[in-house]
Amino acid sequence: KFDAYQDPRSRTPLVNNTTFKSALFTPVKPIDLATLKRAVENYEELTGETVDMEKSSIAESLKKFATGEMKRVLPVLSEVKAHGIPVLGTLEDYRDTLSSIDSGTNDDCVTILAGEGASLKQGNDRVRKIVDTLDEKGLAALRLARRASGEVWKALEAQGEIGLKDKSEELREKLSNETILDSLPSIKQASGEILGAFRALYESRHADRTQQFGEAIEKIKGREEWTALPDSMQTPILGPLQSRCCGDLKLSDGALSCDSCQAGLTQMESDVAALGGLFAQVVAQIQKLVTPPEISLRRVRVADFFGGPLEDDVQIKQAVASLQDHLLKLYNEGVKIVVE
Repeated sequence: KFDAYQDPRSRTPLVNNTTFKSALFTPVKPIDLATLKRAVENYEELTGETVDMEKSSIAESLKKFATGEMKRVLPVLSEVKAHGIPVLGTLEDYRDTLSSIDSGTNDDCVTILAGEGASLKQGNDRVRKIVDTLDEKGLAALRLARRASGEVWKALEAQGEIGLKDKSEELREKLSNETILDSLPSIKQASGEILGAFRALYESRHADRTQQFGEAIEKIKGREEWTALPDSMQTPILGPLQSRCCGDLKLSDGALSCDSCQAGLTQMESDVAALGGLFAQVVAQIQKLVTPPEISLRRVRVADFFGGPLEDDVQIKQAVASLQDHLLKLYNEGVKIVVE
């Protein structure tokens, strides 16, 4: 349908017999001045610019506006889809309106502008706010908030840190609501509290593990047999302890583990629980390396002599006596003893 001679395609039926025979010519119903005036006023309200009160001028200006808006909206629409931000409906409705303007006739454009100018202005304002908010910083803030309410909160909850449970639920609700952009300041605040709580807990656990393993390393180095260990063997021997003694904490916002040691909260907890066994293994390896081949080396596990709970002094004396007898027996046999 063509309603303006300025469109070159509308001239084909006038110069081609076949096209002329299949074309339908209908008298144009003139648009009254009141409608043109409303269209001009709404256009000025929408864009802040003026336009002649003539159908073709109004339509041409509105189509130009729609083309520019479409270029601005489509990239944001892709980002919204990719990140699952609940403003997709608003953007798609606005895009459909722009498409109608772009493909519409001059009459259609004037009618849309005169009759739907207010809603078009409201849609433009909402979309402009979405576009301005969802810049690189805005998208980064939403990604971080989703991580805070998801993986980070689960890690806190698994450690029994449930003081921010209500805050996490509120954050998830706001992230799934259509008013997400209006709530962005409170979303940033809530995610900051959750991330801050996780960072405080992680830094405490990280420092505690580093301290305990550092002290264990110093105890190893203070042992008499350490000095007899070849220099080339010292670093490999301390590997199991040194790898858990991270002195370079690097925890990015939203990360669940240090970039340096890659240990999560659960891993650090397990490491500290295993410190005694790792320490004993390192001592045993050192003594094995520095003990002459002709001397027999025997490892004794104290836990083997204290298999159950000790409920009175008699059981304690019996367990200690049993351990003492075993150690003396090995000593009399000329065996070098390593107690674990």
